Amino acid sequence: MSKARWIKSLLLGLLAAGVGFGAAPAGAEIYAIDYNGFHAGAGLSAAMGTFHTNNSNFGAGGVKNGDKDNSWFEVYIMPSLNMSYDTGKFGTFYGEFSYVGTQTFGGIDPAGFSQTFGGSENPGDWESELFYAGWKSGNLIPGLPENVIDISFGEQVFSVGDGFLIADGEFDGAKGCYWIAPHKSFRETAILKVNTEPVRADFFYLKADKDYADTELYGVNVEYIKDGFGTLGASWMTITDANAFYEDGVTENFYANRDGMDVWSVRFQGNPLTAWGLEELFLSGEYVDQSGGDRADVDAYGYYVEAGWTFGNLPWTPTLSYRYAFFSGDDADTSDYESFDPLFYGFLRGWGTHFMGEVVGEYHLFNSNQQIQMVHLNLVPTDKLSVGAIYYNFKLDKNNIFGTPVTSDEYADEINLYADYALNDNVWLSGVFGCAFPGEAAEQYWGDDQAMMVVEAYVTFTF
Repeated sequence: MSKARWIKSLLLGLLAAGVGFGAAPAGAEIYAIDYNGFHAGAGLSAAMGTFHTNNSNFGAGGVKNGDKDNSWFEVYIMPSLNMSYDTGKFGTFYGEFSYVGTQTFGGIDPAGFSQTFGGSENPGDWESELFYAGWKSGNLIPGLPENVIDISFGEQVFSVGDGFLIADGEFDGAKGCYWIAPHKSFRETAILKVNTEPVRADFFYLKADKDYADTELYGVNVEYIKDGFGTLGASWMTITDANAFYEDGVTENFYANRDGMDVWSVRFQGNPLTAWGLEELFLSGEYVDQSGGDRADVDAYGYYVEAGWTFGNLPWTPTLSYRYAFFSGDDADTSDYESFDPLFYGFLRGWGTHFMGEVVGEYHLFNSNQQIQMVHLNLVPTDKLSVGAIYYNFKLDKNNIFGTPVTSDEYADEINLYADYALNDNVWLSGVFGCAFPGEAAEQYWGDDQAMMVVEAYVTFTF
């Protein structure tokens, strides 16, 4: 779980969405003050995890250390302070500040992401995560919904839809905690939200961190939301800047070709047949077109379609779902750049969304040049426990892996088993086992053919 990551936090049921559990609850406070419309609260979240891979990279060994077995630990702590003032007539002013301390120790992940951007042997850091202020209109505008306008600026978290493109604005690696990945905010933002119910819109400016090439973009997102139906949305974004090179000034940035690119998307998610008595059916999908560019002529696309059914009358409330996802790859025989750019995808809706595979999706392929089939079974034995199994089949769109030619499109098959448990309102536990079996393309790329296994366990505290 991570960027190839943030599959993580944990539970809270999203069963209506056909998913077992999602991120741990936000907004908990250790101490709060309320006086005449003024509120101030202090919070604290933390997590620690232990991770192990066997036959790393299908037996080829870790990218950085060459070890077939890799073990490491991750820990973070994040204190926070939030404040708001309800003026009564003129809306509410609000803001939040938080800092995160992260540390990886005892080893590194098999892809070497903990050291990719100049990280030390045991990378760690203290860095701001949230520092923003805003205002929402309350009942200031007669005849319109409460808080019809919400405007904010600064360092904050922002997402579109279920995080297929926009959810996680920072790559955790050299700072430590690659897998747990507590950093999700965009470094700079300006966001205007307008909610006229049932139609709402976001107008936004976002800037990511240097690990994402200091990417800057502007965009608009419009959604129609109806109970018993779902959410129908459309978005447009334009990338106005992305660094051409890394800090050494010589190595070309992996994200350089997104500069100047336009992105269009349409999506749906919900239970559209509720009115016909089929509320158990969950549908979700998104289509994305990417074009233009200042450094490359981008012509890429990606999409996913998903259907799930919740058997509410059976013990443990099983939910069975299927997803097909496609991300275009670059065709070496054309002058265009067809490799899909996954931008800032994240974990908002549960395991497998949109980090697909605890082996392949965390350490090998990252939502580009892929065809993925996923079958997911989730069970809820108690209101505190969610368990599940996921099967993935990974194929390549074009027969190359990061530019290295291969003769097959068969990359891997993978199985994940997971369990999430809410010990109480403040403590969440998760354990994951994953095993991936290489296909011919992976064997050619890595030069070995052993099944790679991962074991992951972590605990999250929120106060």
